[in-house]
Amino acid sequence: MSDTIAISKAVKIYGSGAGQHVALNGVDVTIERGQFVSIIGPSGCGKSTLLRLIAGLEQADDGDVSVFGVTPERACAAKMIGLVPQTPALLPWLDVLKNVSLPAKVNPGADRRRQKIGGHVAKAAPDMRDLLQKAGLGDAVHKLPAQLSGGMQQRTAIVRAFGVQPDVLLMDEPFSALDEFTRESIQGQLLDIWDQMNTTVVFVTHSVTEAVRLSDKVLVMSSGPGRVTASVDITLPRPRSEAMLKTPEFHHFEDTIRDHLQAAWRENPVSNPASSAA
Repeated sequence: MSDTIAISKAVKIYGSGAGQHVALNGVDVTIERGQFVSIIGPSGCGKSTLLRLIAGLEQADDGDVSVFGVTPERACAAKMIGLVPQTPALLPWLDVLKNVSLPAKVNPGADRRRQKIGGHVAKAAPDMRDLLQKAGLGDAVHKLPAQLSGGMQQRTAIVRAFGVQPDVLLMDEPFSALDEFTRESIQGQLLDIWDQMNTTVVFVTHSVTEAVRLSDKVLVMSSGPGRVTASVDITLPRPRSEAMLKTPEFHHFEDTIRDHLQAAWRENPVSNPASSAA
């Protein structure tokens, strides 16, 4: 049984001829089970494309991608992979509790399929009310999405994704539309849930601070074409409170990642450096 998400020499090309765009070229990534890994880099460097390869939503034109020993397509069909997009996409006619509980009730055949996959690790069904409480939604379980703030909607989407007990949770800039205070609060709640569920998380972000606070490892990407130019292990102790953001140790990792981002931009100055300074 493989205990890694393994991406080897992955290439993804869009279009052909003069309009051809090489989104990813020779990407090698290894993510261990249970890790929280962030991907950071300038706009257009292929962060979301890499996430889509892991999710089985796109196929590499060359190279290999596997999720704990099986193809992404097989892992996705067996509900081993969960996805939190930038927008929550909650069902407006269901309250919070019903929204987060629904995915576990649909497609029961997928549960049977993933029990047969060696890379799947079975876990006890989570208490959805407990997860909502950890996400700061204990008083909102019977509210409709229209009655929630943007931050509360996004927290609901995160709990919903964890509720299906995915082996891998993919998050594509889920906090990008939130203000800084709400963003930092949700980061802490996400870490609390992740610590309980022990899910492997791959998280796309433009924020250096966010990447350092959340991650065990940060992958730095550059564009033209998209590739991983650095991998930084974040050795800060957990749990990581908001107070840790002010420590010299935390700033050291921020500076390290910013240095890698600047180096990647110097290799390809067509990229926008402002996007990597967030």
